Amino acid sequence: MDALVLLLRDVRKQSGLSIEDVHELLRVSGQLSAQLPARSTLYRKLSGVGLMNERRLVEAVVGVCVSDERRADAVRERAVDLLHQAWLKDAEPVPPRPGGPGGDDGSMAELVRAQRELIGVQAQLAAALQTAAEAEKEAARSRALVTTLLVLGALGAAAHADGPVSGPPSEAASGLRARLADTEAERDLARQAARAAAGRLAEGEHVFVARDEGSRGPATAAPREWPTTRMDPVSWTASAYAPARGTGRAVRDTTASYVKRDPEQGAMSLVEWPAPEGVRALEQDSELAEVLAEMLRLDPDGSRLGSAIDGAGRHLLDPVHTGRYLWSQLAKAEKIGLGTIVCQRIQRELGLADGLQLDFMVAGHEVDVKFTLGGNWMFPPELQGGLCLVVRADDASGLWSLGLLRVSSELMRTGANRDGKRGLSAEGRGAIHWVHRDLPLPEHALRRLPNDVVGAIFAKPSGQARTEELFQQAQLTAITTADLSAITMQADGVKRAREARRRLARRGVLVLNGSLSRDGEWASALGLPVLAPSTWMSVRLVPTQPEHDDSPTITLDDTSWRVARPGDVEAPLPAAALG
Repeated sequence: MDALVLLLRDVRKQSGLSIEDVHELLRVSGQLSAQLPARSTLYRKLSGVGLMNERRLVEAVVGVCVSDERRADAVRERAVDLLHQAWLKDAEPVPPRPGGPGGDDGSMAELVRAQRELIGVQAQLAAALQTAAEAEKEAARSRALVTTLLVLGALGAAAHADGPVSGPPSEAASGLRARLADTEAERDLARQAARAAAGRLAEGEHVFVARDEGSRGPATAAPREWPTTRMDPVSWTASAYAPARGTGRAVRDTTASYVKRDPEQGAMSLVEWPAPEGVRALEQDSELAEVLAEMLRLDPDGSRLGSAIDGAGRHLLDPVHTGRYLWSQLAKAEKIGLGTIVCQRIQRELGLADGLQLDFMVAGHEVDVKFTLGGNWMFPPELQGGLCLVVRADDASGLWSLGLLRVSSELMRTGANRDGKRGLSAEGRGAIHWVHRDLPLPEHALRRLPNDVVGAIFAKPSGQARTEELFQQAQLTAITTADLSAITMQADGVKRAREARRRLARRGVLVLNGSLSRDGEWASALGLPVLAPSTWMSVRLVPTQPEHDDSPTITLDDTSWRVARPGDVEAPLPAAALG
C-alpha cells in the first residue's frame, strides 16, 4: 500500500496540485458524484488509510492529475496493479513463528536489547544537539547583526520612522564577521555529529518498530494540529532546540533577546540604535532576515516577480483560445490552481532549488508560498514554525504585494475551516515583512478601458477588425501581445497589428512598435512614453507648421507632424510612416 501512496503523491506533485485542488477538480468533474469523500477523508485515504477498497477513487485521482490520456492509462494500470498486490499481501496467512511458545520470549529479549541500544543513541543525540545549540546560540548573535546590516539599507524608510540610523563602524562589522566565521565553523562540526547521531537513532527506531510491529500492528501518525491554547514563545536559547512534532528534526524558536555590547570584543548591538519593531524582529530571526535579504537581492525593484505573477494569470486565461483578459473570468477550479502556477513561476524566474518539505529553498532555508486574490491567506497546521512567502495580487486594482513571515499559532485567527487551516489575525498581518508592497502589475490595455469600449471592440466580426478598433479606441495606451491575443483569439495577433498599421495610416493613425528603434525615436520626439519591447501604441497625427506651433513634431516626407487634438481634420500619413 505504501507504494501506491507514493505513486499517487508523485503524480499529484508532478501536476502541481494540492489535495484541496484534487478534491475540487473531482467535485467539478463529477466523476465520483455522490461517492466523493469529504476533503478531510480524502486526506486520510491518500495517506493510505482505507485506500485498499477504493479502486474507483484511485482511478479518478489519476484522471484529474494526469492530462495526457496515454500516460493516464499507464498510471492507472500501475495503480490497479499495486492495489492487487496490496490485496494479495493482506490475504496471505501469517506463518507461525519458529520455535513455538519459546519464540515470544526470544522476541521480547530482542526488543529489550533494541530498546537499550535506542536509549544509548538517544543520549548521544541529546549531547550532540546540546553542543550544536550552544554553538548556534553564539553564531546567531553574530549572524543576526551581520545580516541586519545587509537588509538595513533596503529597509531604510522603515528604519527612519524613529529617527536617522547610523551604521556601526567598519571595524565593528569586520569583527562581527570574523566571530561569525569562527562560531559557524564550530556549529557545523556539532551539527555533523548531531546528524550522525540522528541517523543512528532513526535506524534504531526503524529496527525497533519493525520488531514490535507483529505484536502492535501498524500505526498511523496523527495529523499535526494547531495548539488549542495560546503558547508563550520560548526565548532563543539552547533549550529552544527541540524536535518538531511530526518531523523528527530539531527546529529553533523565532524569538530572541537582544544582543548586548561585549566590552572585550567591542561589538555593537542594534539595541543601541534607534530601530523600529520590524528591524528588531529581523535581529531576532536571522533565518527570516537572510531570506528577506536574498529576495531583495534577486529582485530589488520587483519587476521579475511582477512579471512572473502576471505570466501565471495569462497562462490560465489562455487568451488565444478563450479571449479572456481578466482574472475574474477564471472558473473557480482555475483560481484554485493560480496559486500553484504563481509559485512555479516565481521559482523558475528566480532560479530557486526545490525544497525537501516546502516549496523551494531561499538562502539555504526552506520556504513555502501562499497566494491570495483577496485579503488573507490560509495556513495548514503543519506549516507551524516555517517561513512563508505571502503573495497578494488583484488585476482589477493592478497591484501586487509579496511579504515574508514565520508562521505561528499566535499570529492566527482562533477559528479554522474543516481542513484545519487558519487565516492571519490583525496581529499576524502586522507581522508580515513586506519585500514589495502594492507594486503595479504589468499593464494591459483591455483592463484599463471602459466596459462599453471593450464591448464595442469585441462586437467587431473579425480579428483584424477588432485589432483596428482597439488601436483607434485606445490611442496613447500601451497595448501588449496578451491584449492582441485576446481580441483576435489567434496566435498571430502581432501579424494583425502589422496589418492594422498599414490600414490605419490612411486615417492618420500611426501605430508604433517598441521593438523597432525608429518607432522608439518617433515616440520620444513626440513626447510619448517609452515603449517596452513587444508593446504597441497608436496615436493620430496631423501636419503642422513648426513656426506657428511649438508642439513636439516628427518629420515624414519633409513635412512636420504633431499629435492631433480634438477637432483636427483627419489627414492620411505619408508612405514613410509605413516603412
